[in-house]
Amino acid sequence: TVAKIFRALQDATKDQSLGMCTATVMFVLSQDRLNMDLDRDCLELMLNLLENDTSHDQALDDCGLTDHQLQKTRERVIQLCSEIKSQGAAKYLNTDNITVGQLAMETLLSLTSARAGEWFKEEMRQLGGLDHIVRTVVQCCNHVDSMTNVWSPTLIDRIKKVDRCLRILENVTIQNEENNVYLLDFENGILIDTLIRMFKVCDYEIPLYPSYDENDKDSIGAVLRECLTANLKVLINLSHDSNQITHGSKIGQKDGVIDTTLHIFLKVPEYVPHDEKFDIMFLTLTLLINLVEINMENRKLIAEAKAPDTSDVHHDSMKSFAIEALVKMFFQQEELAKTEEKKTDEILDGENKQTEKPAKDAPLKAHTQYIEETIALLVEKAGQNMQHTMIASYIAILLGYITMDDKVIN
Repeated sequence: TVAKIFRALQDATKDQSLGMCTATVMFVLSQDRLNMDLDRDCLELMLNLLENDTSHDQALDDCGLTDHQLQKTRERVIQLCSEIKSQGAAKYLNTDNITVGQLAMETLLSLTSARAGEWFKEEMRQLGGLDHIVRTVVQCCNHVDSMTNVWSPTLIDRIKKVDRCLRILENVTIQNEENNVYLLDFENGILIDTLIRMFKVCDYEIPLYPSYDENDKDSIGAVLRECLTANLKVLINLSHDSNQITHGSKIGQKDGVIDTTLHIFLKVPEYVPHDEKFDIMFLTLTLLINLVEINMENRKLIAEAKAPDTSDVHHDSMKSFAIEALVKMFFQQEELAKTEEKKTDEILDGENKQTEKPAKDAPLKAHTQYIEETIALLVEKAGQNMQHTMIASYIAILLGYITMDDKVIN
């Protein structure tokens, strides 16, 4: 039904008023996830609307919409979008600058390959969707300086948009070699260069804006942390070599990538909420493993890399080898895993001091509450044990690759 309507509107790009109305309908439906049935025709129309408006960075007046009827359409669209925002939806939409392209891009960013199906990954490449996403990332990141940023609300909004774009790129690069190769080679690797620059910015800035509240999503530190996580996931997908060909892993030979990744693994978790430490450590280890799995040059780079000094926030003071820091971290994680396992055993043996066992003649409610609290504690401790065990295991895998066939390091 909805798909048939959009199929009949394929010529909407020829009329700015019709294009505006079509983009608005798409956007409104995308906010109601139950009603947006996406197929190839819908995606093609969405991308055509985006292409038709790619040069419009300002308001609709730049598009030639100056007569009374078109202005009336614009005002009605703004009113409708404002109503949607007032209901808690469309939180990223800037109603002060509504354009056909902006509505089409916001619609695209609300969709994922998981929601649309595997075909989405292929069509995004073939219809030019990946080009739009990459150019949006590059355009937003062009406003970010390497180390001298004043984090204005406008700049933070751009980083949030980058984060959303990266989530789509993550979805379309999972187990899709064609998209990975396409993005790696697109415009001489402009996406990779941009991701690496933002990677370094996040590494440098997060310690300057620590955020320990897991519910905090809007502070500078929280926004950068989310961007770092999304960035890592895309880099992991792109750095995964297929068919024993070192293509994606060459990312590791870009200037500063190895040192930055090691610094993020060893230092940045100190400046994020407790529940997110594992995610950052796990993702950075996965990236490092991808970089060294079959790439001998990257193994050498990590073997020769220095670890950040424990008293230093950034890279200015490097002392011991990174391998030493990785080995030390392995033993720390192994010990923490044993500690959590011991706590779990104490809970099972009834020796836990965090929950007080009720008397035999206590009400049934007290016994039920005790059981629920005990189960919750067991799950928590088991989860923490698993996290420490996984980090230790991944460090061991990384060290195994680095030392493989290297008698000097061994």
